[in-house]
Amino acid sequence: MWRTPAQVGVFLYPERMTFDPHFDFAWLGPLYLVAVAWPLTVIDIRERRLPNRLTLPVFPITILGQVFAVLLGDDAGRMFTSLLISALAFAVALALNRFAGLGMGDVKLIAGITLALAWFNPFLPAVAILVAFVAAGAASLVLLALRKTRMGSSIALGPYLLLGFLVALTFQAIP
Repeated sequence: MWRTPAQVGVFLYPERMTFDPHFDFAWLGPLYLVAVAWPLTVIDIRERRLPNRLTLPVFPITILGQVFAVLLGDDAGRMFTSLLISALAFAVALALNRFAGLGMGDVKLIAGITLALAWFNPFLPAVAILVAFVAAGAASLVLLALRKTRMGSSIALGPYLLLGFLVALTFQAIP
């Protein structure tokens, strides 16, 4: 099982890399999240945790990619907007952690997803989080109906957050 970003990177590393001057470096964060989505999903379902070694690298990777994008001519306001939206999402998720039982791994994942998506459109993080909570709620209702769980029990939210991220990323890619 892939448990570190290095293991994921070794798997995804192409045989030869060339520099493309037209590469949009702001995609580094979303590409990292896509790369670790499966390992995070499996670990969260099995162990009910999202390990820091997979969730925390999204922050420096995304920020570095956005800084490179700004240095190559993109608008710096986009980076500051994504940082602001991510900080706001982190604060709301932290409040949910404190008062509603949201896990800290989910809090960090929400902030990372928000940071990566807000660069492209400030509303994409809202789409991702909405899809995640609707999907998690629907799955919970199905599990309750099938008597596989009971009221008051918890579910692994990470897979649904990553599903929301992938749906929002797909919406971003549609012209």
